[in-house]
Parts: sequence; structure tokens; C-alpha cells
Amino acid sequence: MKALFKLIGSLLVGICIGLVIVIPLIALIDGESIVTVARKVFTKIDLLDIAVCVWAFLTLIVAFLLQIVIHEGGHLVAGLLTGYKFVSFRLLSWTLIRKDGRLQWRKYDLAGTGGQCLLAPPDRPLEQIDTRWYNAGGVLANVITTLICILLIWTCDLPALLDIFLMMMVLIGIFFVLMNGIPMKIGGVANDALNLLQLEKDLPGKQSFCNVLELNARNQEGELYSELPGRLFEVPEPIDWKNSMHVASVLAAATRKQALHQWEESYGLLTEACSHKADMMILYQLELENMMTLACIATGRIDEARQHYTPDVAKHVNRHATTQSDKQLTLMAVALSLDGDRPQAEEIMQQLEANRDKYIHQTDVAMSLDLMHWLLDSYKKEEIK
Repeated sequence: MKALFKLIGSLLVGICIGLVIVIPLIALIDGESIVTVARKVFTKIDLLDIAVCVWAFLTLIVAFLLQIVIHEGGHLVAGLLTGYKFVSFRLLSWTLIRKDGRLQWRKYDLAGTGGQCLLAPPDRPLEQIDTRWYNAGGVLANVITTLICILLIWTCDLPALLDIFLMMMVLIGIFFVLMNGIPMKIGGVANDALNLLQLEKDLPGKQSFCNVLELNARNQEGELYSELPGRLFEVPEPIDWKNSMHVASVLAAATRKQALHQWEESYGLLTEACSHKADMMILYQLELENMMTLACIATGRIDEARQHYTPDVAKHVNRHATTQSDKQLTLMAVALSLDGDRPQAEEIMQQLEANRDKYIHQTDVAMSLDLMHWLLDSYKKEEIK
């Protein structure tokens, strides 16, 4: 959604700049004052002009949301056709999930994404799992939709308002195709086209990709970390810290160690990751610092925990706390150890217990509640014994 606001903001800035340039230019040519020219320009704008502008902006927003749905729907169709299984479909924070064999609505927020379709990989050997169509499906859906809209504009005599809507669909569609169809990294994350080219060549990365998808599906079903197969938490060797799939595997492995109370092992792995933090995308940097805060609190490194829990990390944690239970765990640990507010820590735990069914990732909920109880039992006089 941020990309939409940036696009609208850019258009508004462009209009303002255009007026600032055009009005003095007309005044210079006609030999009139700038005030006189500006008055003529704005008096010629009637209610119909304003209504058309409002309609254009509204359709821009609608087109953006529709192209997100179409893009993620393309991933869904391509994935299903190649053996993947449906797990969840999200637009903004509204998320449709399959839980206990039926579809349910949940809320989930992930910074930097307007939507997401997550599937579970086929139960096949790695070399028989195709990731190319899965990644290509979104762009192909946007291409097809954009071409249909262009065809309708050129061949049909449609009402002006509908033409405007279709033109916005074309504009946003081209934007999506370029951003996802040209191989590149956006904010440190490989886009669909780059994933399509890299995953089949980078077998450790492809394995990480499949592990992350399977782990997400199992997390949604609520399997405990102690019950999940160890193969899902294998870390690629060597680790490419600029590869988001590799980093995701490292964070998953560290999370499981924390769930199993293997705090020193988790701290060691996260410390190594911190030495490569500059190579990671911003989201993973924040996730890493969040996990380091918890690991430091759990191992009694309180001063170091304060260093990791920066204002940016705190903002990240608070933003996602309503939909991600591990952020509630961090808030509870910070309240207990860094703030010395045990009643607040207990209240956070009680709220999570009361609202546990509202979260998508039930494996993380079980882990968070277990670690909250452990922290409350273990914490004494500002240190973990």
C-alpha cells in the first residue's frame, strides 16, 4: 500500500510543479501578471473537472488493489497447477486461510507488502518441485489483465468514466509488470523475476524457499516446534547473507532454538547473523534485532538487550504485535526485564492467552506463551537465573 501512496503523492507533486511552471510561463507570454493568469486558470475549473479528478484518484486506488489481487491470484493458480496447496491469501491485512479443513478470515500485517499468497510445496524430491511457474504466475496475470484492458479501450465505445478506470488498470498493471517482471532486488528482496532465474540454479536457496513455505503451512496448523522435522531448520552452507531465502532459514533455525530453550545456541547463531546485518534487507534486520533482544534478556545480557532494542525495533515490534504473537513475547520480555514492570508483563501474557485463536500462526502462539511463562518463573531481580 505504501507504493500506492508514493505513486499518488508523486502525481500530486507533479501537478503542483506543473502549475508552478506553466502559470508563470503563460504570464510571460501574454504579458499579464501571475495573479491574473492564476485567477483565469482556476476560474475555468468547474465541478465536472473536480469530479473527474476525484474519480481518477478513486479508480487509481481501486485499480491498485485489484492488480494486487490479480497478481497474487496468478501465483495461486500457477501454484495449484504445479502441485502446491493453498495456505493463505492476503490483501492488505485481510487474510483468508485454510484452517482445520475450512476457510477462515484472520488479520495479518507484514511491513512492505500489500498482499501475499502463500502455498505449501508439493511432497516431492527437491529437483521435481517447480518454482518457476509459481513465481511467474503473478506477472503473467498482470500482463493478461493489462492487455485485456488495453483491448477494451481501443475496440469498445465505453463511457468516459469506465475508460478512466481501465486506463488506471493499465497504468497500475504496467507498474506491477515492470516491478515484478524485470529481475531486480527491491528493498533487498529478490522480486518474482529474479527468484524465477535464481532458485532453479541455487539449490540451497530453493530448499530454503520450500522449507519456509512448508514451515509457514505447519505453523498455521499449530504443530509445536519440538514436533516439527529438523530438516525444515537446516541452514544453507555456505550462507549467502545477501540472499533473503538463506537469511530466512537462519532466523527460522534461531527461532526453533529459542522455542526449545536453547538460548546460548540461539544467541550464538544470531550473533553471527548480526555481523552480516548490513547485507540483509531492512525487514530482516529488524527481525534479527528483535530476536537478539529476546535472546539477550533470556541469557541475562540486559545491557546488550537495551542496545538491540532500538526505537526502530520497538516501532517494528509494536506495529506487528496485534497480528504476530512473537512480538507480544518481545513486549512482555521488555516490560519484565528492561522496564521492571511485572504487572504489565503479566497483562500482556493474559491478553495473548485470551486472544490466541485470533492469530494465524498457532505454532508461534504456543511458543510465545510457553516462553512467557518461563520468563515469569525464571526472572528475579532483573536477571534470568
